[in-house]
Amino acid sequence: MARPVRPNLFQSLNLDAPHITEVRRLLQALLRNDREAARRIYMVTSARRGEGKSTTCALLAIVAAKLFHKRTLVIDADVRAATMHHLLGISRGPGFSEVLQGRVTLDAAIRATPLTQLFAMPIGAPIGRASEAYDDDACQALLQKIRSDFELIFIDAAPVVPVVEPMMIAEHVDGILVVAMVGRTPLTLIRRMKQIIEPAASKISGIILSNAVDGLPYYYDYRYYGYERAAARRTGPASAPREEKRVQPKSSAA
Repeated sequence: MARPVRPNLFQSLNLDAPHITEVRRLLQALLRNDREAARRIYMVTSARRGEGKSTTCALLAIVAAKLFHKRTLVIDADVRAATMHHLLGISRGPGFSEVLQGRVTLDAAIRATPLTQLFAMPIGAPIGRASEAYDDDACQALLQKIRSDFELIFIDAAPVVPVVEPMMIAEHVDGILVVAMVGRTPLTLIRRMKQIIEPAASKISGIILSNAVDGLPYYYDYRYYGYERAAARRTGPASAPREEKRVQPKSSAA
């Protein structure tokens, strides 16, 4: 039996949804607070799997491109549990892993998306052991090379508690965003995460609480105000993503 096709975020995107409003607020704060520090490369991580970091990372990139009109790149750097290709409806490879291994160029690894200002670099094909797929020097060189090509870059990194790669990537980014799921992340795990991230504490730009619906007032749902119907009349049904394309960054990086 064929496996069902997993819907991507573009097919279900509702720009009037409450969680999109929160993403917009977060981006406004980031752009305002980090303007003087010239921060443009952010790593998104969590304490463990299943806390919503990948979806949060993808939504940050989508909203930055769609509503803030920023030329944005999202990179999947979670070699153990890559999901960005599913979230954005693109192929898994070639991508990040192959670039680090010197097997493909940046041009071959960066994809266009249904949004003009949004580009994506998926994880790439599996390469042996996950612990051997990450090359720190190559990652640093990659980020230096593409830094001037995009206004914002979001990196979906692995959780910080079980593996070491995120804190290596943290050395090469401008800011760190930590995702924690309300009611799921144990306090002991949060304390352990704090210990691990402490050396890079100056780079922490924010802590994002996912699954916080139960903590919102009942009237926060836009349907209470009738906005959902108005939004549907304006936008109509979501369109399917267009055919995937590989693109060339603005500079002649290779």
